[in-house]
Amino acid sequence: MMSDREYATPFPILQAASLLSHKSRIQKFKLAIEREIRPDDYVIDIGTGSGILAILAAQRGARVTALDANGESLKYARQAALMNGVSDKIEFIHSHFMEFKPKERADAVICEMLSSVMLIEQQIPASHYARKNLLKQSGKLIPELVRLFAVPVENEILWNRFRVEDLDFPRIPQTADRGQSTDLADLKQLGTFDLTSDSDETTLVDALLEFEIVQSGTVHGLLGMFEAKLSEGISLTMEDGWRELFLPLVESIDVKLGDQLRIRLSFRPGEYDSLTLYIE
Repeated sequence: MMSDREYATPFPILQAASLLSHKSRIQKFKLAIEREIRPDDYVIDIGTGSGILAILAAQRGARVTALDANGESLKYARQAALMNGVSDKIEFIHSHFMEFKPKERADAVICEMLSSVMLIEQQIPASHYARKNLLKQSGKLIPELVRLFAVPVENEILWNRFRVEDLDFPRIPQTADRGQSTDLADLKQLGTFDLTSDSDETTLVDALLEFEIVQSGTVHGLLGMFEAKLSEGISLTMEDGWRELFLPLVESIDVKLGDQLRIRLSFRPGEYDSLTLYIE
């Protein structure tokens, strides 16, 4: 018989722990933290997950508040902080970032909720909230800039995933394995997000992308990816452990070499249901 307490799903902490295998990603964050955070700084880590970035900041000598909306992740992060001798430097708080009111503004805010085109994860809204409510005016936000890119692709595997036996299912965005998709045009920049800006205008993607087809095939959707600047000269790319995000069209379209293709893509980052994608 199930108890009255809410059962905690293990999926968030399993996902957080899996990210520990992304060694180059962690190394780049470590370099940015060593460059941007001073030993006496106060740091807030949003969405701490395994606690890895909070621990790196604490090892630098900072006082850290680590936030996570998942209680099981916080238990794991507390154990990790204890194992690494920095539990006295980190305060772990079970809270959504928008419900957290700090006693003091931070010298630096670390927020790693990155995803392929920022559609699903909360990187953009969390960074915007941190800039307005958590960070000192002269404070440092890590990462500070994100660039999004997209390319039309052929991907029979993901396109056919939603046809099972004689059943049809709505096609939704899916992460794509490397090499699974065939690019049918050159990569185009979708947008740039200055995460240090207070402007609400930076929280919407609305782009008309014009592509020249370089390989004949069938366009099943767009493949999205990103690049994130952590600090001057330190950037994260898809090669640091992320998977591209396949955004399916409502209907596929056959194209030939030299064709011109215009695709409208719009969404509000972090709001999955806001996605609109169609051929003009």
